[in-house]
Amino acid sequence: MSLLAVWLATAGVAVASAIIPVINIEIYLLGAAALAPQAMAVPLVLAATIGQMIGKVVMYFAGTGAVKLPGKRLQAALDGMHVTLRDRPRSGGALVFASAASGFPPFFIVTVAAGAARMNLAAFVVLGFLGRLVRFAVIVAVPHLARDLF
Repeated sequence: MSLLAVWLATAGVAVASAIIPVINIEIYLLGAAALAPQAMAVPLVLAATIGQMIGKVVMYFAGTGAVKLPGKRLQAALDGMHVTLRDRPRSGGALVFASAASGFPPFFIVTVAAGAARMNLAAFVVLGFLGRLVRFAVIVAVPHLARDLF
């Protein structure tokens, strides 16, 4: 498979997974990294990161509207993060980076809350991009490290 095809497929899955939470980009990346040569590691990480942030910007803008998540627990989490992002912008930036890098709290909810709180879009994109870059680099490295160990 060509580099362009891998890049486009990865970016497409990443955009979809950013908008549809049941699509798991991490599982996709583990499989793709295990099957691809090590030279594809950087393109996989960049395609996943760029694709995710394109999708997350869509969700950010969805959060600026009247978005209600199903379930009281999810709505309560969104409301709490909205307050943090609105009232403590520095904490909000740290929350976006930590969520993007670790997945806790879920980046999907943090993204919608950032939009609802009207967090600075440029700050959201930069911090989210850096967090996702770290996360995806670790995920793509795992199959290669495992291959080297065994």
